[in-house]
Amino acid sequence: MSEVKLRPQLGMFDAISTGMAAILGAGIFAVIAPAAGIAGPSLLISLVIAAFVAFCNALSSTQLAAVFPRSGGTYEFGRHMLGPWPGYLAGWMFLAANTVGPGVSALVFGGYFHAVWNIIPARNAAVLAALVMTILNAGGIKRSVRVTDIVVILSIVSLLAFVVIGLPHAQASNFSPFTPGGIGGVLRATGLLFFAYTGYSRIATLVEEVRNPKRTIPIATILALGTAVVLYLLVAITTLAILGASGVSKSSSPLETTMTVLGSALGVVIISAGALLTTFNEGLSDLLGVSRVAFAMGRETDLPQGLAKLGKGQNPWRSVLFVGTISILIAAFAPLTIAIAVSSFGILLYYSVTNLSAFRLPARQRMFPHLFPIVGLIGCLALAFSLAPKEIGIGLTILLVGIIYRVIRLVSLKRRKSNTL
Repeated sequence: MSEVKLRPQLGMFDAISTGMAAILGAGIFAVIAPAAGIAGPSLLISLVIAAFVAFCNALSSTQLAAVFPRSGGTYEFGRHMLGPWPGYLAGWMFLAANTVGPGVSALVFGGYFHAVWNIIPARNAAVLAALVMTILNAGGIKRSVRVTDIVVILSIVSLLAFVVIGLPHAQASNFSPFTPGGIGGVLRATGLLFFAYTGYSRIATLVEEVRNPKRTIPIATILALGTAVVLYLLVAITTLAILGASGVSKSSSPLETTMTVLGSALGVVIISAGALLTTFNEGLSDLLGVSRVAFAMGRETDLPQGLAKLGKGQNPWRSVLFVGTISILIAAFAPLTIAIAVSSFGILLYYSVTNLSAFRLPARQRMFPHLFPIVGLIGCLALAFSLAPKEIGIGLTILLVGIIYRVIRLVSLKRRKSNTL
């Protein structure tokens, strides 16, 4: 199975838009509310800290992708630099965390959809969104990326319009008290808000399908992440300045609520349309990236090998359907805040392996100083274990299930091999 490879099809703009699509979405439209309840206005500090940790992780991911241009992201990087077990555990946690991702995006989509057309229950809209995401991705990467390219531009325009309409009405009093939850609140909110940035790895997981990856991936990743940080800060400042932290924390659709409070009918239309487009687009991009990790794990027999089967146009449609089915179940049944926190925990452990792998690169293969993977590793572990005990417990249970699954699978494969001799 190791000779099965995907075809390079994505250029620079496609890579940037795919990264942007994976970052912008459920994070800014939904995670800002629970973060405001935990940290108050100091969630702005949390956004910056999360962005810095994400930046360190991104640099580790990009230099590893340049050295190991195979789909699978840190699953592949970890296998090469640390061994099969660390690579597998990274891949398992990525699957667990990011299979939740499209479901979370669908849930946020459903919430905004219900706010616009309340005759349709939010859960029903979420399930339908997850189903459509799966169908589009199953049709091939070019089709899903064409949708992504268009929607990313519309998403950025809608967020900038939100800031332009809202910021002139800012009230400085809404930023006091600034740190009601103290340092602990800032750290916990940072762990939650990290979910908002996780999509920057999407480009690295698609490395086999990117043209000239050594040049394209570093540029696309830094541009996508940098743009997202600026937009997130502008939107968060605007939302807090109008609603206050208490108002933000009580809203299931805080950006739409902001425009409603201002009495801007145009703003409500723009932000509702932007939320629907952006959250759907993020889910589409998440599902695309996660399916490639499932494909890579199937190719190396860490998951059933059927997931590595390719269809027309070198499309791993089976892995898409596998991930899509789980996303639909998340959209149908999972509580939003717990799903976000568990996803953040899993992805932070995943990037811990990324940074360890980057740290092990020999000097001749390193593009950036050793400091970045060290800071990235410390930041990931600190944020992962700053989350609530319940969410950490669920995350560790998922990790334990992955360990048990691989032990059983290795024993099964060993017996099958001995029986054929």
